[in-house]
Amino acid sequence: MNKSGWLALVVTLAVARVVAGSVGVGAENQGSVKEFVVALPDGIESARRVVLELSEVRLPKKAAVVFRARGIEEDGVEVPLGSVGLLAHSNEAEGTVLHAALRIDVTKTMKRWQQDHPGVVAMRIRVIPYAGAEPLASLEWSVESAALTLPN
Repeated sequence: MNKSGWLALVVTLAVARVVAGSVGVGAENQGSVKEFVVALPDGIESARRVVLELSEVRLPKKAAVVFRARGIEEDGVEVPLGSVGLLAHSNEAEGTVLHAALRIDVTKTMKRWQQDHPGVVAMRIRVIPYAGAEPLASLEWSVESAALTLPN
């Protein structure tokens, strides 16, 4: 698929998400990996910070995890964006914990990516939970939405 075809697909997916009322949340979730199509906010090139914000993240209290965010190129190549780590309450804790928002700083990579992809209005992002160097294939977690933001 060429760049204009991929762009049309991304825009279509983004518009479909807006219409469905769940902006940014993608449907491709396999195992503990979550994927999103997020709109690129205006002003990334001049922003002091660019943040991937995950809203309403729910996971087990006993899970210590690092969430790694990766941009997905049209050819499937993954571009590392950033990560955030969360400590477990304890290894014996039961139940789940809700984080209203998790913020992953993606400033440097997103600025460079947008310079290399002018005119693109949305990006596919994959979030993968890790324990150490290994992905957590069966972590039970959920996220309500994802968005790129430009905090002050």
